[in-house]
Amino acid sequence: MISELRVTTVAVSDLERSCSFYMDTFGYDRLAAATVGGPAAELAWQMPAGLTGRVAVLGPAGATTGLLRLVEFDAPGEPYWGDYSRAQDYGHYALNIRVEDIHAAIGRLRAAGGRAKSEPTHWTVMPDLSAWDSLSYDPDGVVLDVFQLEPAEGSALAGYDGRPSELQTVAIHVGDARASADFYAALGYVELYDKLIEGMESFFRLPPGTALHNINMYVPGDTLNGRVEIAQYVGFPGSRQHDRAVPPNIGILSVSLATDDLAATAALVTGLGAEPVCAPVELDLPPYGPALVQTFFGPDGEVLEFYQCL
Repeated sequence: MISELRVTTVAVSDLERSCSFYMDTFGYDRLAAATVGGPAAELAWQMPAGLTGRVAVLGPAGATTGLLRLVEFDAPGEPYWGDYSRAQDYGHYALNIRVEDIHAAIGRLRAAGGRAKSEPTHWTVMPDLSAWDSLSYDPDGVVLDVFQLEPAEGSALAGYDGRPSELQTVAIHVGDARASADFYAALGYVELYDKLIEGMESFFRLPPGTALHNINMYVPGDTLNGRVEIAQYVGFPGSRQHDRAVPPNIGILSVSLATDDLAATAALVTGLGAEPVCAPVELDLPPYGPALVQTFFGPDGEVLEFYQCL
């Protein structure tokens, strides 16, 4: 069995600054701290030889999934999305976090050192769900989709305790939304919604006439967090960024999915066309400890880290 997105690894330029930002904006706790380095980590994380990193794992108190793994490497890196002048390129693009009051959350975000990309905008997701959505940048320029939902009674997303959530989704820009959805469906994900969004070019900073094909997918179980959000800019093709989304460059480097049988998972994803980054390695993986780990390039070059705890 393969899990939802348990952890997302984000390289940052200043670990303490980034921890303070996420803790002040979203009330996250520091759930674990570690260092990473050595031959196994270099293989699994595509790290240059000798590179090490300081790690902090953040999330709401008590959270066990949808966690944020921040890493400051001991060599400087550049934001691999650059200035987002090629927003249509493919790969992990944004961290999506649900809040109770979007205007209060955006106020905290800016006070903590973030900045705005697009102001809150209201749109209908599906008949029983609408949202106030916004796009912002964290202190390193990583895109944050901070949103406030308005679910109808009985909606799958109606249950909410009002706290800023763990990572509800991680957005991936893709070249073919349906092909990407088929890949994740084979891993056990199911569709929450499949929507073609038109008329929001100004919000997404897209050329006139560009539509967004958005497919949101989750793993059935105890949580709707840790979802995959697939985003295709229809008629606005891009290029894979897998050669730039590597340490010590800054941005979303990978997502981590738990498996109870790494060998079977490796056979599955390889059969689906995923390209192995490395052979399985044993790694002390924050926050889980000793694990058997293997990473793969997904359909659009996004790095998927599968781990089996030992």
